[in-house]
Amino acid sequence: MAESEIIKVTSKGQITIPSKFRKELSLDQNSYLYVARAGKMLVVKKVDDLSLDEITSLYETIARSEGVTREMLLEEVEKAREELVEQRDVKA
Repeated sequence: MAESEIIKVTSKGQITIPSKFRKELSLDQNSYLYVARAGKMLVVKKVDDLSLDEITSLYETIARSEGVTREMLLEEVEKAREELVEQRDVKA
């Protein structure tokens, strides 16, 4: 059975992760967490533990909300490749 505790949300929307959970999951003040909504639940996961699929899904969501298209991304990738080729040519 999963461990659980009841915690309170502050007026600023903050929560405190119980110290037992922080220790067991090696969370400290420099840890980054990913929060996802699953129905009426929030799922919190260390960014270090995200799978490639979860990272891809996260970036797709951000791109959609910012209006970034596949074509825009491909164009930026091509520009970056051209810059790398130019840099290699200058060094050679």
